[in-house]
Amino acid sequence: MTPMSAVIFATSPGLEAIWSIVGLFIWILVLVWIYNIAKRKGRHAFGWLVLGVFFSLITLIVVLLLPSKVTTARYDS
Repeated sequence: MTPMSAVIFATSPGLEAIWSIVGLFIWILVLVWIYNIAKRKGRHAFGWLVLGVFFSLITLIVVLLLPSKVTTARYDS
């Protein structure tokens, strides 16, 4: 494979479409993960999901670091 054909192959429309689909699939998986973590921790899952649409990885990190409201409520009682 010559360098020019490697460049053509790397920027082919078919390959770009495949990477777009893979990226969309990963983004949807992250959103589902954010929703499930927020729900499990007793947080407002839909609100976290909306934040995740705009700030996917940042929202995932923050919701992972937040303490669970369910566990905190048990210790406060």
